[in-house]
Amino acid sequence: MRPDVLLAQYGKRSDVVSFMITTGHIAFVLAPVYLAAVIGPGVLLVLFWLWTGLTMSGLLNLMHECAHYHVFKKRWGANLLGRWILAALMVTDFDAYRALHWAHHQNLGGSDDPKYSYKVDIRGWRLFLFFLRCLIGIEALKKFSYVVHTRPNANLSRSRFWIVRAMAFHLAFFASVFMVAWRFGVHDVRIAALNAAISYGAVYLYGVASLTLFAATLRAIAEHQNGTDHPEVVGNAVLRNLACGPIERLIFGCYGFAEHATHHLHPAIPSYHLRDATHELATEAPWLEPHVSYLAILTVQTHSKSPSEELQYLR
Repeated sequence: MRPDVLLAQYGKRSDVVSFMITTGHIAFVLAPVYLAAVIGPGVLLVLFWLWTGLTMSGLLNLMHECAHYHVFKKRWGANLLGRWILAALMVTDFDAYRALHWAHHQNLGGSDDPKYSYKVDIRGWRLFLFFLRCLIGIEALKKFSYVVHTRPNANLSRSRFWIVRAMAFHLAFFASVFMVAWRFGVHDVRIAALNAAISYGAVYLYGVASLTLFAATLRAIAEHQNGTDHPEVVGNAVLRNLACGPIERLIFGCYGFAEHATHHLHPAIPSYHLRDATHELATEAPWLEPHVSYLAILTVQTHSKSPSEELQYLR
């Protein structure tokens, strides 16, 4: 099917629908931060850390949707959500992310592909070692350093205003957590502040620095790491569409990431149309039809003898 015909068929949805979905998703992901602040320290902190840390990966996917201007009909809406909320949540520079992501589209699998996460080796004990590096913050520091040092290469201003935006957002975010802890939890200002600080630090900040980074890397590996389960090889990467259930889609595949091959082929199609577009395109290109899940691909990659070992039996 011609690209112009395909794009005409899959236009943008109502801004009201997009606003309701995105605000609901953000509220769901951040709810444990406020719940932990109200309840106070305890064993539930672990559950809240898992909840926010893993589901925050989906908000990274939403930031990607903003980078492609797909969330709202007007570009300023996507820029506002991406720059001032989502990128601030991730403590990253939205404009650098957009520039580097477009370079990833243009140079997928090549030496100039700036996306390094899908190249992480998770074979055998390396998966545990990578998880450990995420838990102790090494990978988060590496990621932050990468963002800072690649900004000039993305032809961006050297202004650090993105950090100012992030600081302003986090001041407001922490203030809201404290107010909820004080209003709905204990009415002692000092204890409420302590509970808010523990929740903000342990559930949110540590969740993003550890679990979110871990989940996002596994997602990228499943989508792009080389293997012969798929005929569409691009340099040192592959393109895959992935089948997934509700939990996998919530953590890895939301906002069209499960239909990642289709997205790379037709990046102008909004995420909420990618499943329909995939099924339509698969009538002419059967390899686009998803056959395996994120967890299935990751399981095989961890047990492979080399990153490109045959994965044919998954089909």
